[in-house]
Amino acid sequence: MSPLKRTPTRRIALVCMTPVPDTDELGGIRLPSYGIYRILASLLADERCSDSEVSLIDVGEPNVAEYVQAIVALEPDLIGMSAFLWSTPCLVAVAREVKRYLPDCIIVFGGPSARTAMFDLAPYSPASDYLDALVTSEGERIFNEIASLPELSKNKLANVPGLTIPRGTGWHLTGPATKTDCLDSIASPYQMGLMENRSIAYLETFRGCPLSCSFCEWGVSDVASTVFSKEYILKEFEAFSNLDVHAVFLLDAGLNLNKQSFNNLYEAQTESGFLKNTQFWAEIYPSHVTDKHLQFLEDVGTSYLGIGLQSLDKEVLTALNRPFNSQRFDSVVRSLASVAKCELQIIFGLPSETPKGFLRTLEHALSLPVAVRVYHCLVLPDALMTRGKPEWNIEFDTDTLAMRSCTGWTEKDLLDMRNLLTDKVEASNGLAGDFWWSFPRQVS
Repeated sequence: MSPLKRTPTRRIALVCMTPVPDTDELGGIRLPSYGIYRILASLLADERCSDSEVSLIDVGEPNVAEYVQAIVALEPDLIGMSAFLWSTPCLVAVAREVKRYLPDCIIVFGGPSARTAMFDLAPYSPASDYLDALVTSEGERIFNEIASLPELSKNKLANVPGLTIPRGTGWHLTGPATKTDCLDSIASPYQMGLMENRSIAYLETFRGCPLSCSFCEWGVSDVASTVFSKEYILKEFEAFSNLDVHAVFLLDAGLNLNKQSFNNLYEAQTESGFLKNTQFWAEIYPSHVTDKHLQFLEDVGTSYLGIGLQSLDKEVLTALNRPFNSQRFDSVVRSLASVAKCELQIIFGLPSETPKGFLRTLEHALSLPVAVRVYHCLVLPDALMTRGKPEWNIEFDTDTLAMRSCTGWTEKDLLDMRNLLTDKVEASNGLAGDFWWSFPRQVS
């Protein structure tokens, strides 16, 4: 006789949309939706949720009907939606439809776009029609608290700290989230064998960012007082090796923005040597580069290093709370370019800059021995959407969040710049996506 199948006490659906790249920069390799797997690992590792049935749904494209069909077929009690720039329009539409079929199901949104400012925009308001709560900080602990509630209902959500709940035309905060005292306690989807083989691996060594640049969402992230230990990183390396990953992408705000976390990474690499034999991708902040960082990058054979410049206009950067040391910038970039394949990142459409000023930045960037990537300025929820100044007169597309106009840039200016960049990229044999233009390193 076969054993009886235990009926789950609760069905949980985790929903994301892994974006389809707008060019084939990675040779057919797709970046996994890491955040949702962090939540999945956390639920599976929590004994309180051991009787729950957890499913992950990722259609991979904005097909509302297919998402709704897959979700409704599961009849979940709780749904976690992963809200990113590319997934929010689709998943909001999905949530609206799911609520029609399953009105008692609890729907929680988390991720970088799960913010009240986002859901107050005309296309997504009123949020109370389709979502029951937002998780606006680290999601693992909070979502587990929801999933383990003895009674899962809208009223009981008020007992979970760290939630933002829509009520009528406003929002209710349930209290400050409980901080994660030890980041090592967060379950790893790699160490649990949940990730695909031969994919891109994400590595965290700390969370948050010490900077507060207003064009970037990192600057208002919760700054963790602790870091992932050397021992945790070594376990990640072992799991990456078992999965035969193509490359390791450092998910931190920057390789060199937390001294202790970098030291832990440095020591883990010294002990294991893992990164010597795989691709390593990271972002780095030029003003904080030391000889130790250069040595590390040379030792691991870095295949990609992103360097954020954004603009050469000191007044623009000051207005955007972006520290910048112009005196040593070029020399640091040249030093980094000697040990790694580098890409300098700049943005057009920043408030208070002008097309003329941006073109000066572009010209200088292209004169350096690095590739250059240009981004169309986005008005992100925790960035310019909520931290922009009234005098900047910001107007943006509520679907894509692309800047439409602001102080210094008319709508025509932005369209003209997009066209100009497209022509320049084609002439240089570069690549372009919907909101970025990539110039290869110029051969001197």
